[in-house]
Amino acid sequence: MSMSTADLIYDPNEVGADLVVTCLISQSPRATDTTFEPQPSDILLVTDADGEDLRARVVRRDGNQVSVQLIVPELLSAPASASM
Repeated sequence: MSMSTADLIYDPNEVGADLVVTCLISQSPRATDTTFEPQPSDILLVTDADGEDLRARVVRRDGNQVSVQLIVPELLSAPASASM
């Protein structure tokens, strides 16, 4: 089954340097889920057009718009590389 279980869909081209991106609930996989009410500090699963899922923390909610900060595991676990 290739259906994503993501809560929101984000556009990777819209991600800011702070890893924050705004998503629309109305264009999400959960658009018809009346119980879906993301609030700041909630952790959600988000996906891009290629189906790459990431966890994200809700930082702002304004009606249909939800701003989330992506949690990128590679950035958390990658060692600092030294340039020579």
